[in-house]
Amino acid sequence: GHFHIPHGLSNALMLGPVLRFNMKAASALYAELGDVLLGRQAGDEAVRAAGFADAIARLCRDTGAPMRLRDVGISQESLPLLAADAMKQTRLLVNNPVEVTLADALALYREAF
Repeated sequence: GHFHIPHGLSNALMLGPVLRFNMKAASALYAELGDVLLGRQAGDEAVRAAGFADAIARLCRDTGAPMRLRDVGISQESLPLLAADAMKQTRLLVNNPVEVTLADALALYREAF
């Protein structure tokens, strides 16, 4: 894209918001991944899924990489452009467990900002 940010870093910057957004449809999978990553966790599926999302956030933070879109030079004014561009990725969006609207995409970018 527009900001010449490495693909892996851009994914990491959006990972937390996207995991939380998809939680309602993917909590069973996230709970299972959490059990693999952290060992069997106490609590119900929702607690274990949240534990997975928290562990991924800690992993990203522990790398020392930038954590927010603003940390890599993206302005708040650019967020609508990023959201609109994301909605053009239709071959990827069909695989998301939750339907993503333009408003959802913009909210995700705002959360990552």
